[in-house]
Amino acid sequence: MSLRDADPQEAGLSRPLTGPEKVGVLLLALGKERASSLLKNFNPEELNMIVRSTEVMPTISAADLEDIVEEFEGQLGLGTPFVGRPEDVKRLVTDVITENKSADVGTGFEVHQDVWTRLAALPDDTLDAHLRNQSPQVAAFYLDRLGSERASSILRNFSPVERNNMLGRILGLGQVSPQIVEALEASLHEELFDHDHSSTDKHLAMAGILNNMDKDAVTEALEFLASTKPKDAEAIRKMLFKFEDLIRLSAKAMTVLMDGIPVERTVIALQGADSSLQNQVLGALSPRARRMAEAELQSPANVAPRDIADARRTIVDTVLRLSSEGTIEIPDAG
Repeated sequence: MSLRDADPQEAGLSRPLTGPEKVGVLLLALGKERASSLLKNFNPEELNMIVRSTEVMPTISAADLEDIVEEFEGQLGLGTPFVGRPEDVKRLVTDVITENKSADVGTGFEVHQDVWTRLAALPDDTLDAHLRNQSPQVAAFYLDRLGSERASSILRNFSPVERNNMLGRILGLGQVSPQIVEALEASLHEELFDHDHSSTDKHLAMAGILNNMDKDAVTEALEFLASTKPKDAEAIRKMLFKFEDLIRLSAKAMTVLMDGIPVERTVIALQGADSSLQNQVLGALSPRARRMAEAELQSPANVAPRDIADARRTIVDTVLRLSSEGTIEIPDAG
């Protein structure tokens, strides 16, 4: 049944039902599980039409349902009590949409596929600061969406009173409408991600340039930037990273980094590196990859200095990219 073209027909109601209202009734009659699979095939405009129709939709009886679609008469018209309330239709549609958070259903119910993953990947201090700027109820909702492990990590930074308050609020969270979830996701994108996207790209590019300059030149450049654009200068300073700074990364961050670097590239980059740095990098490799890398390093090939520099630059660029995405955290050099 088309949402646009279904002709209203009398069904023993105070007024004829519209197409979206009929579809909502049928979905409700089918049950949540079967309706869920059908709703995945609806486009965003159709989903909005169904939900909007519940604002003025009358209550539907079993007899009304039989008149809407004759083909369901044998299955649904055997005397089983049926009352289709508009609030039930709305709850059905919104529940299904909420459960399918990973699917982007567009305007009106657009779910940003990566916002919660990106939020969970932010450093503890960034997350903590953002949560403390929200209302307690919104902060509780964010913590609930982060998952138990990540929420537990953040809550350790709260005082006992604050922590107990948050736990109580999380426990009391009820159904949150998709419209509110959408608004919160949009707010997260604007405040933490989209708003600073272009700036982050510029900071990343500038950090890449400064990373290849000598220390005095970097100091001079940062001093100049600090006098004109202090916030930008601070953001760039935090992104400054040399190959030798790999020693500062946590074991977890190192593992994430090495997962994206070919072993052959890593071996070239480690040529001539300090033994402690070599050991830290090798420790992040899988046992098989580590054995291969160690064998290569014990019998090093004649690698040109330029190739070593290129391999190291690739690793540094990857560190900066992962850091800008919030996937890993670069510890402050102090």
